[in-house]
Amino acid sequence: MIYVILGQTASGKTKTAISLARELHLPIISADAYQCFKMMQIGTDKPSKEEVDGLDYYFYDEYEPDKEMSVFDFQKECRPILEKYVQEGKDVLVVGGTFLYIKALLFNYVFTNDEKKTKDYSSLPLDELQRELKERSLDTYNSIDYQNPRRVIRALSQLDEGTTHNEIIAKNEDQPLYPTTFLKIDIDKEDGNKLIDERVEKMFASGFEDEVKRLLKIYPADLRAFLSIGYQEMIAGLKENQPISDIKELIKVHTHQLAKKQRTFLRNQFSNVYSGSAIEVSSLIRNSILLKERTRLILNPYALNVLESASVLQAGVGGVGGEALLGLARLGIPSFTIIDGDQVEPSNLNRQSLFFYDDIGKRKAVQAGLRLKAINPLVQVAPLDEVIKTEADLPSKRFTYIIDCIDDVNAKCLLYEKALKDHSYYLTSMGLGFHADSTKVRYGKLPLAFDPLSKAFKENLKKRGHSDQEIAKIDIVYAIDARIKGKKNDQTIGSLPTVPPSGGLALVSLILSWLLERKR
Repeated sequence: MIYVILGQTASGKTKTAISLARELHLPIISADAYQCFKMMQIGTDKPSKEEVDGLDYYFYDEYEPDKEMSVFDFQKECRPILEKYVQEGKDVLVVGGTFLYIKALLFNYVFTNDEKKTKDYSSLPLDELQRELKERSLDTYNSIDYQNPRRVIRALSQLDEGTTHNEIIAKNEDQPLYPTTFLKIDIDKEDGNKLIDERVEKMFASGFEDEVKRLLKIYPADLRAFLSIGYQEMIAGLKENQPISDIKELIKVHTHQLAKKQRTFLRNQFSNVYSGSAIEVSSLIRNSILLKERTRLILNPYALNVLESASVLQAGVGGVGGEALLGLARLGIPSFTIIDGDQVEPSNLNRQSLFFYDDIGKRKAVQAGLRLKAINPLVQVAPLDEVIKTEADLPSKRFTYIIDCIDDVNAKCLLYEKALKDHSYYLTSMGLGFHADSTKVRYGKLPLAFDPLSKAFKENLKKRGHSDQEIAKIDIVYAIDARIKGKKNDQTIGSLPTVPPSGGLALVSLILSWLLERKR
């Protein structure tokens, strides 16, 4: 996961990042347009060599001030570094006040639209197309229907053009290219301005004037690097013999204006940002990383990256769905949309481990979201208190996983068809009521199940035009033992605190199995 620490200038971003990096052995990428230059220490408020000693700290104190650097150069240098850590399944901190650099680093920020001639793949057999795509971009290979020659050819053509299927999706949805969590250090405007003023006073007390004079003995005054606030005012002031007190005040004013622009940018340019004090942001990142500590010992980097980039549409949060939801949140999936039109009833507490006594009478989807936030406050949750009757009742966005834990056959068909259309991984639970033995819960394909729900599901899929070959590929969780005969009740399905939660854990295991089969 990439943890991006945002905030206006003087909010404590860098100090927070360095503290976390030292404690948790994390690399830092500095997204600052000026701290990459040597000899510009005081005016950029760059952390000292002693502060970063022993840390993997990138884009810091690397270049002579006369080197032309741009957002493109930053992207070109730092994206390979970032991708290396992501591929290794390692967490990274990104921190800095040049927010355009952050956008360029993490999003599909394209600088040119040069068209490149693509190869003609139409004559190649499917297995050769698949092999070439897998070698060139395993992530793209895993994210498309690679049994469809047209889609494989399109993916290869996109690679020839300098982009990937995943990048196209990210561009369309304005989502980061990598698993990313944005956090912002909140600071009151007046407190921020006071800290800015104190910083400027400290700059001058530390010898900022002498630093600028030394630089001007070596470099011309019109360098791009000297456009940084502080340097441009000092250089102009020295040239015009202005009093140092006037220069100092002008730097304060311009820095206040910069902070205002940064606050506006943060409100408009980043979504799903978690805000808090420096202490709160540090705690959120620390606990999020430690939450994954044991999982990381078992899952390979590919599986971790997929999970941390994934989004889940979960339909139904009863005994099966509730347990699946809890397991997926603990694995580190960051984004959930939860659909359930019911409220918590006293009878639900006999097997639905997601809910407690105080939840009775409250809406299931809402309470489920609160429970996930209690595990990890960084989880994004969209609760939808509704019943699925038509396609219009489903969210339009694409999800990595669609998990179907409901008993309504029409709704199950709609969820399955959305997954087909969006190329999401669909998995579902069959009838787990009237069973007592959790050791008899299995996962497999839909034709293996013969309970009433699975039979009705198969029949309805066929009526809607889905072939036996399609149906045979649907992943399910089901029970292999005979149903216990009990009293029939049109409103309630008999269940115990054994099989439904086991079914939820089996759904989580099904996702893990699906992941682990795909790489290393």
